[in-house]
Amino acid sequence: MGWSHTKPRARQVVGKLALTAFAGASMSLGLAACEGNGKCVSNAEFLRTQATVFQERCVTCHNSSGAAKETKFILERSAVPGYIDANLRTIGDLARYEVDGAKLLLIKPTTDGVDHGGGTLFDKKSKEYEQIVAMLERVEDPVECANEVNFGEYFADVELLDEEATLRKASLALVGRLPTQDEYEQVRGLGIDSLDPVLDAMMEEDKFFTRLGEWYNDLFLTDRYVGGTEALDLLYAENYPSLYWFDATSNEALRDKQARWSNIGAARSAVNLVKYVVDNDLPFTEVLTADYMVFTPYSAKSFGVSVNFDNPEDPNELQAGKLPGDYPHAGILSDPIWNIRFPTTDTNRNRHRARMIYRFFLATDILRLAERPIDPTNIADHNPTMNNENCTACHAAIDPMAGAMMNFDSMGQYRPPEDGWYPDMRVPGFKDLTVPFDQFATSHQWLAQQIADEELFAVSTVQTVFTGLTGQTVMYEPNDTNDPDYTGKHKAFEIQDAMIKDIAAAFSEENKSFKLIVREIIKSEFFRAKNARDPIPDDKAGEYISVGTAQFLPPEQLTRKIEAVTGYPWRQSPTSTDYLLSGNEYRIFFGGIDSDSITERIREPNGIMANIATRMSNEMACRTTARDFSNEPPDRLLFPFVEPDAQPEDDNGNAIPAVIDAIKANIQYLHFHVLGEKLELDDPQIDRTYALFIDIWKDGKAGIAAETYDGNLPGNCRATNDWWTGNPLPEERQISADPDYTIRAWMGVMTYLLSDYRFLHE
Repeated sequence: MGWSHTKPRARQVVGKLALTAFAGASMSLGLAACEGNGKCVSNAEFLRTQATVFQERCVTCHNSSGAAKETKFILERSAVPGYIDANLRTIGDLARYEVDGAKLLLIKPTTDGVDHGGGTLFDKKSKEYEQIVAMLERVEDPVECANEVNFGEYFADVELLDEEATLRKASLALVGRLPTQDEYEQVRGLGIDSLDPVLDAMMEEDKFFTRLGEWYNDLFLTDRYVGGTEALDLLYAENYPSLYWFDATSNEALRDKQARWSNIGAARSAVNLVKYVVDNDLPFTEVLTADYMVFTPYSAKSFGVSVNFDNPEDPNELQAGKLPGDYPHAGILSDPIWNIRFPTTDTNRNRHRARMIYRFFLATDILRLAERPIDPTNIADHNPTMNNENCTACHAAIDPMAGAMMNFDSMGQYRPPEDGWYPDMRVPGFKDLTVPFDQFATSHQWLAQQIADEELFAVSTVQTVFTGLTGQTVMYEPNDTNDPDYTGKHKAFEIQDAMIKDIAAAFSEENKSFKLIVREIIKSEFFRAKNARDPIPDDKAGEYISVGTAQFLPPEQLTRKIEAVTGYPWRQSPTSTDYLLSGNEYRIFFGGIDSDSITERIREPNGIMANIATRMSNEMACRTTARDFSNEPPDRLLFPFVEPDAQPEDDNGNAIPAVIDAIKANIQYLHFHVLGEKLELDDPQIDRTYALFIDIWKDGKAGIAAETYDGNLPGNCRATNDWWTGNPLPEERQISADPDYTIRAWMGVMTYLLSDYRFLHE
């Protein structure tokens, strides 16, 4: 059986109150294990919602960059994932410290017999004091509530996709195709965990690795350099004498291909490392710790690396190798193009790179550590990044990591600084660890291992896959308690956060298996949520803000879906670029990115995107309808149950039941094939689609009879030649006329379905 969200998450532990001296204070808060309504309140929930003194007062100084940064009492800010658990551990560690039998955490802020660097913050009658008392009681007798995050209860009112519908959605998301009948048979009626072997097989297909590359290019943005020889031009020719090896090729067309493939392999080397690690089922931490780089047959020649390839002519084959000169590899952190994409300057000093490392691999947006606006007139300190609290909130975390990346210059070249790291910055390291001096020349390798050992690396990887599969960014914990939807939004955050942490824990236990994350997110309620069983009350709307994945498909996914469903791509000719993938056509207008100036995808459709979708549905209906009819019924993808001359009424206007049944059966088939919805023949939606067919057909028949409509199909809608080869079809299979207007009626149905939100969204 696979991992499941429905497992109980903790047991309830309720013991007697040990700190009897503080019982009077705590009782005034009503802070026992249960609230008055009988709801269990765990230590974590209590710290977050009731013992607010720690996050509102203590953390101001007691953080890694604050005035009390040299003390043992260091709290994490709420912007750091997992801050509650970390702060619980810190409070638990400090709770045992006493002076003359009194708890240090109580007598410090009240200066009751001891000095406090921050002075007296409150007295023993204050609510802050009572909160600390109650928190200490809970440390003595921890409260962990059974089913604190209850997935079954939370999703009880949410309709979920079954295993077959989940398989279809997953297949389109992972490999851009519809499931085969054999794949459906492997899961039908066998429960959601039956998807595991089918998903594993899909994750062996080449198209999965195309999708994986898209997920990680959305982060790394190295496709900025895939054009021409842009990536190669950024490398130092003196380091790589064979950089332009293809210049010796006399055949111009072949030389252009070699140059393009060499450049693409170099530009995508970081993304290709991700693919290589996943394809070879290696621990995913190897994307950081790998003592090698990944090459294609063509990029290997440019880098001057000797690597054995199964097919030296295949520009997509990936193999591991090492750069010459005893290069100190550390996975992505040592990749030349990745370091160029996130450059540094003499003043930035690797801080930008460090911020990206936190974001990509540690699930942390450094800039959120200090969200208050900074008034530059208040920054008058000497070296403010070290001494001004407005700056140290971020720089205390980012500067040590920046130092650990000291060996890469502004152009991503490995070049250790001759004079060591800047003495006016923090010592190179990570968190409270420093890089050993004898490892300065390979400090990035040291850093890679530290990150790989972090729990947040697992969380970050789950977040990346979650966004890739759902199109949704991961929620941050809401902090605006005045928001009328605050309670619901926080509940949504808790559920999503619990799911991510559970999958991250399973990932860590299963040899850092990336494919496990993909499987578990697909089987999760977040991916499978289809609809609410009943209308959601207004006061609970915020709870389901992150549930369901009805994302407007990005250009790459919609392109694959169009071809998977219709059998043909949406492009001008077989050899041209798809309209939705071309930067000169619709890629950017439809919400795509160019990895350069446009780096964020548009997730919400606008008017331009809607118009593009309308054009697509019209053109693809025109292109595919007659072509599909030109095939024999067993070979048809769209119309296996009807013939192009099948009319629902005879010339006298009498219904022909057999033909009507066939038309409705094909409409039922199309609703499943195009939209993935299973409908009964008497479903109102079948009737509506049939009514559309009839309206178009009758209008067309009347127009042809009145000679106001042409009985011939428009040129692009005809099936006279094989679209892929251009060769003429056998004469008996050619379709250029539509005297009964049935083909155009079916084109109308196809336009209707291809423009449906269920096709454009996934």
